Amino acid sequence: MNEDVFSGWSGRILLAILLIVLLAFPWLAGEQGRFYTVLLMTVFIFATLGHAWNLLAGYSGLLSFGLQVYVGLGGFTIGMLSFYGHVNVWLAMPIAAIVSVAFAWLLAIPVTERFTGKRAAGPMVIAVILWILYEILISYEPSFDIFRGHYTRRVSILLLIFLGALPLLKLQGAYFAVATWLIAAAVSSVFNEWKVTGAGGGLSIVSNTSIMARYYTGLVLIVLSTFAVWYLLRSRYGQALTAVRDDEEAANSIGIDIRRVKTLVFLVSAPMAGLAAGLFYIDNVTITPSDAFSIRWSAVVVFVVVAGGMGSLAGPIVGAVIFVIVDRVVSGYIGSGELALGVFSVLIIILLPRGVMGVVNDLRQSDKKRKHRVRTGPSGFGPPNIGKSKISAVKSPEDWKAEQVASPSLPPGLVSVFLVPGSPLPYLRPDNPPWVPIMEAFKTVQQALEASRPDVILVYSTQWAAVLDQLWQSRPRLHGIHVDANWYEYGDLPFDISIDRPLAERLGKASQAAGVSSKTVDYDQFPIDSGTIVANNMLNPDGRIPLVIAANNMYHDFDTTRRLGALAVKEAIADGRRVALVGVGGMSGSIFREEINIADDRIIDATDDRWNQKILELMAHGDHMQLEKVMAEYASEAKADMGFKHFAWLLGGMGNNWLGARVHAYGPVYGSGAAVVEFELPTGE
Repeated sequence: MNEDVFSGWSGRILLAILLIVLLAFPWLAGEQGRFYTVLLMTVFIFATLGHAWNLLAGYSGLLSFGLQVYVGLGGFTIGMLSFYGHVNVWLAMPIAAIVSVAFAWLLAIPVTERFTGKRAAGPMVIAVILWILYEILISYEPSFDIFRGHYTRRVSILLLIFLGALPLLKLQGAYFAVATWLIAAAVSSVFNEWKVTGAGGGLSIVSNTSIMARYYTGLVLIVLSTFAVWYLLRSRYGQALTAVRDDEEAANSIGIDIRRVKTLVFLVSAPMAGLAAGLFYIDNVTITPSDAFSIRWSAVVVFVVVAGGMGSLAGPIVGAVIFVIVDRVVSGYIGSGELALGVFSVLIIILLPRGVMGVVNDLRQSDKKRKHRVRTGPSGFGPPNIGKSKISAVKSPEDWKAEQVASPSLPPGLVSVFLVPGSPLPYLRPDNPPWVPIMEAFKTVQQALEASRPDVILVYSTQWAAVLDQLWQSRPRLHGIHVDANWYEYGDLPFDISIDRPLAERLGKASQAAGVSSKTVDYDQFPIDSGTIVANNMLNPDGRIPLVIAANNMYHDFDTTRRLGALAVKEAIADGRRVALVGVGGMSGSIFREEINIADDRIIDATDDRWNQKILELMAHGDHMQLEKVMAEYASEAKADMGFKHFAWLLGGMGNNWLGARVHAYGPVYGSGAAVVEFELPTGE
């Protein structure tokens, strides 16, 4: 989604010229150029198929090896309507799309909550009853049997019932790939035995279409499918697709409806494949089950997408051009289409592992990456920002420090600032000797926080991961039992948290106005992260002080997070609040990968330990300048928890007007570093 070839006026002019050339090509080529017209039409067909597969695998992570089921269904729908009903093939094409969508919907049904678990029994019982009634009907009137045979009828109906109950879209990775392949194979076996489809012999498609008509139909298909993918990717669902692809659990934790996202791309990709296949077989004139449902379709489409660039809009189009050249031109010299495709597949894997568009985008973004490295330092503190925003505008550390010197006064409402670890282990096992100092330090800073008498606690936890937006928790009360995904064997985490909803909504609007895509989260059963729960239970045990909780957006860098911290404190004070600022997260990030005796816990790496102590010493002395110089190196060398962005949150809220810090505890948590730190402010009560 980083492609900008056709952005701006020059890009739009280039796109317009390209479309004009494609529209005029058949006329310019004439009769002597019919071969090239057919080649271009074939490019349109395979590019459309590539869009369908790329939408599933490249953008959503649904690695499918069953795209041929839509090829077969789309092709045979047109074939049967043409052969038996004498329906014009152009009128049959929309029906092919509908059939493809209906089959995709059948597979998506079990994903909805209405048809999961015990609820699936009802629809299945209804389906079986309808089947029995159908059997009774055709026993009296055999002409109503559209399957024309006992075996085909019963296998088909059983398959439809099974597919209607199969939670396909809940599968991931290799399981999804194998399931889609088996579904296509099962449908193929039915069509091979079905007399209506020629019982393996196939059908002839009655078509009097011209090459010109087929060419323009292909052009319309590729334009519409490209626009559909482009529009979808730039809608709110676009970022949700990649979030689901990268990490379903994280996507779910930030409120993305995974079922809806997967169902959407499934229903969009199916008609693309069905229509492209329909045009292919209209041009091919004949269709057989062995060809239409062949696994070769998936292999070819994978080649198209990978060669062009997986996860890119232009990738399938570029890949289709490469495929057609290899399959229709190069194979003529080699003498074998399969051999030519195999050779080029190996070459692409070796030379262009990210496809042609991967190389193009790398070249195009090289200058941007250089500027990004200058802005964020050697380690980068995470992925580049999404979009351009006022709050994440490019500013050097020198600009930031000058900005702080220009306005040195500390906001009067900031009354206390703390950095605390987010791991639940010390909380769950407070008697473990290596963790006792951390728990004692928690008690000390809890007293300090209470003495500062804040009206609200602004919390930033590295464990609440967000991908699409900057999230702010706004549900007035959060309570329940949480089980940590990594340390569940150590016990549960009860929580009862009150939220300053008006302030949370104000911060959501303020960050949105500042140019950062933001939203508030307000619905029951939203997963609360372990770090926030531990911090609240230890610092605010009676839940008397309301919180505002900010998510850790994975695409925000150190500087952006610092500016968000500044914005949060500024808005809270402007709203009349006394503010306690809390950053929840660890120090060095390496942990033991094997099970250890927790009584023997230690910092896993001596280098990590030295870095942690150096950073804490600089904090203690309030050495702002030196911290600025070494922060990027620390994040890289010690693998600091999420680039140490929870400290960036604190720096933003404090500015450079803190005097130093009291390190109440420092120690190991399963090999990683953890510290409890109280920052000294120049004024306070």
